[in-house]
Amino acid sequence: MKRWGDWIIPLFFALVPWDISKVLFPPYQSGAETPTSLTFLRIGMILLLAWGAVRFVQLGIGETLKRLAGVPLIWAVIPLFIAVLVSLTTSLQSQTTINEGVRLLLLFAVGISMALGADRKTVFDRVFKVIFAMATLTAIIGLAQYFSGNWIWGGGINISGVRRVNASFIDPNLFARYLNISILGTLLLLVRREWFLNIGTALALLIQVAALGVTFSRTGWLTLLIGIVIIAISSAKNRRTPWSILGLGGVGAIALYLIPSIRIRFETLFTGMSALGQREHLIKGGWAMFIEDPLTGVGLGNFQWAIEQPYHYLVPWSDAVTRSHTSLITVAAEMGILGLVSMFVFLIIIASMNLRVSNQMNSFAQAMLISIFVVWLSSQGEGRFFEDPMVWAFWGLSLAIQWKPWGESWNG
Repeated sequence: MKRWGDWIIPLFFALVPWDISKVLFPPYQSGAETPTSLTFLRIGMILLLAWGAVRFVQLGIGETLKRLAGVPLIWAVIPLFIAVLVSLTTSLQSQTTINEGVRLLLLFAVGISMALGADRKTVFDRVFKVIFAMATLTAIIGLAQYFSGNWIWGGGINISGVRRVNASFIDPNLFARYLNISILGTLLLLVRREWFLNIGTALALLIQVAALGVTFSRTGWLTLLIGIVIIAISSAKNRRTPWSILGLGGVGAIALYLIPSIRIRFETLFTGMSALGQREHLIKGGWAMFIEDPLTGVGLGNFQWAIEQPYHYLVPWSDAVTRSHTSLITVAAEMGILGLVSMFVFLIIIASMNLRVSNQMNSFAQAMLISIFVVWLSSQGEGRFFEDPMVWAFWGLSLAIQWKPWGESWNG
């Protein structure tokens, strides 16, 4: 039973891309347009939660709770749930806040289940290999969409004739997020000598980078650039790293020069407020919600309803986008100052704990940290942070590293 985690945990990460899509394998469908209660990711969550509950009992409920309470990463999420409870007191729609709070509790339980089962280095290695494989597969699908013009899943986004591919994801920005987790995680593990570069890995990375290019996600591009710079600075002692970074930078420069649509899209980053597009109105709406109730906000999960109802005057009638695209604004609007504090406490604690790992799991701790960084930074352009199951999964794996005494072997 214990070793089931070697496969159930990687399976969860494999199912993530297939659940975010609006339309999956017909006639099976999921999403807001055709709701269903049983999706691929939920099946993975049910398996993981059931297995985690069994592990909890096997390890001893009292002893396990005691050990968990002693790990700082557990306390990283306490401010978040306090902010949720406080926001409930002034929530514009209390039932929505309760529902979203329950969802966060389930995601928290998913993280705990991860921590209960990730007790071997093999699990962490397998997780990133699964992410790498799934990113390569969805990248191939994305490139096929771009060159054929056929959106197999859900439908893409065309802006002034530019095909923004989404592969199996609901949005090109979320697709870019997943690709960045794979690309940056792989680069870090290669630089840290956990993995070794071969022709297959190099080709797959090039495919992923190419797919990232045709998502036309400016946030995705910037996230990759910043992530590469961070890896380069942290790996300055490795002589090969500067040349690798220079090579990746050269590929990016060639893409900007040879592909006009990418160059034009990139140049929009320097057009001032107009670069925000529809986000400008959403940011103004979120700021208005925060200013009117800075301590508690409008209640967790209520941003979209609020922007469509009491704050509708801030969004042009021609703008159909009402879901927040900036997680900082979402958290501030929905949970006020307490929500912002909870977000930064979460980030600071997980960063400090993962960076202080000095045993053989050091590389994987850093890979998980950069993965959470990818989700946070990209959530400023596609506003899902605490709602993203990947955040809680990586939090749980980080918890596993902190939980297990450093003197114990990770190979057994």
